[in-house]
Amino acid sequence: MIDMEQVHNFAVKWCDKFRDQKINYIELVDRYMADDCVALGFEMDCGNAFAEKYGKAVNDYEELDKIIDDVKDIKLLGSAIYSRWRYFNHWAYMGEEILEFKNRLWFILALSRLAILTGKNMFIFEGTPKKIRIISNNVCYGPCPEPTDEVEQRITINAEGRVWFSAYVFGDGLGQYKKSRTKNYKIEKIVSEKILNTVANYFSKEYDEVFATDIGDWQMELTNTEDETYKFRGSLCSDFEVDGIDLSDFIRESLEMNDLYVFDGNCKPDKVNKISIEYHRITKINPKQPIGEETEYVTWDYTEQLVVDRESESIEHIQNIGTGCIVSRKYKVEGGVEGLLDGLDAEYLFDNIVGNPSDIVETPNETKDYTITIDFKESPQRVIKGTFDKKGLPDDWAEFAETVFNFMCFYGLGEILNPSVYEKVKRRKGEYIFCSVIFDEGYKSYYYITDDDSIEVGDFVLVTVGNDNHTAVVEVINIEYFSEEDAPLPVNKTKHIIRKCTEGDYHRYKSKRRNPYLPN
Repeated sequence: MIDMEQVHNFAVKWCDKFRDQKINYIELVDRYMADDCVALGFEMDCGNAFAEKYGKAVNDYEELDKIIDDVKDIKLLGSAIYSRWRYFNHWAYMGEEILEFKNRLWFILALSRLAILTGKNMFIFEGTPKKIRIISNNVCYGPCPEPTDEVEQRITINAEGRVWFSAYVFGDGLGQYKKSRTKNYKIEKIVSEKILNTVANYFSKEYDEVFATDIGDWQMELTNTEDETYKFRGSLCSDFEVDGIDLSDFIRESLEMNDLYVFDGNCKPDKVNKISIEYHRITKINPKQPIGEETEYVTWDYTEQLVVDRESESIEHIQNIGTGCIVSRKYKVEGGVEGLLDGLDAEYLFDNIVGNPSDIVETPNETKDYTITIDFKESPQRVIKGTFDKKGLPDDWAEFAETVFNFMCFYGLGEILNPSVYEKVKRRKGEYIFCSVIFDEGYKSYYYITDDDSIEVGDFVLVTVGNDNHTAVVEVINIEYFSEEDAPLPVNKTKHIIRKCTEGDYHRYKSKRRNPYLPN
């Protein structure tokens, strides 16, 4: 008779060990697991019984993940765990292999299932949270920390709003960290409840665990109102999100403690939240006809503003051309603007300006200046000013300008004023589609027929050419519809487009042009 409580305790204990990032492999492959398995009545059969029913899942994590919910035989699963452990204990070339990512996950998945079959899964939170405790340790493989380096943080938050924080430095390296600072305070109850509920919401479902051996780790205990404590572990590089909110950032912001390690180690690169560029040109124009006795010049005061903003997910470009003449364009693209800003290196953006030499010759009657304001997620705002020319601008301005320009051009000016849209004639039944195409570096166009109504002007298509009918990539420059009697060429003698060109077709064609001896 299987003792469900003992099996459950076994599963929880060993699952927690396999989740431990810093456990020594000896503790996993030594006889301790075998002793527990034998005491529970599990058999070491080399996994034969489990493999007979579930195939490769006996030693493959991905295969086990596919069928794990179908496994209901406690003794069969326990014996599979025992047999899998025995492989690393006895047959594996190196016992350390048990720590490999795929092997850890196999045991965690199997042991978690065993815990569910024999009781409550203590790695999936249930209930209403009343307290959370997180220990984040950033000690990793590499140079030994200095005695004064902060290596561990411990924080506890309860539903009443009490917060207990302590940080520890490495100390003398004899195994005991030295407490370096503490902070005990109270936050609004509504804030603490939101923290607890947000964390509980994330860990009440299955989540992707991150295992890395070259960084620190975190441990968390989440206690519910029934005084049941759920334990979680992970590497100190975990990016957890709930409804688009980064869990580590959320806790830092809620507690107003920006230096907390939490789950990610607080080592993610900074992000650009907003870039504002002000451009100002003043041009003094000498009119052909005098305006007045005291007026020598007409001053043209021209400004532009470009704002790329993460919060509003928009790019806005405004031209103040003159009095009563303002042109503006606004692009609101969810995800697109965020992606553009995420692609910028916040640490080095616009950080180097060569500057103009002292002997430059200024343009007569004209000045061009700029102000760039950058708002970051973490770092303080940065303001850059200078003259709007190659050496007066940051080195990476051209790259940034091209990125934004291409982003804006992608969306174009719409279709209302586009002649290719409003002058397009619908095809009548029985009419043939004649496409005028040009070859690479060619000027003369040629007719080809297609049955594909989706082909548009500007598309590249694949066609046959010459007496040997070799293939070539051509560009469509015009599309017309003709009945058979009005066709510019006999329909039965006009070649057909094979299909639209794929990216692979295009690259193969270009390679073939460069080296005609390549196979087709």
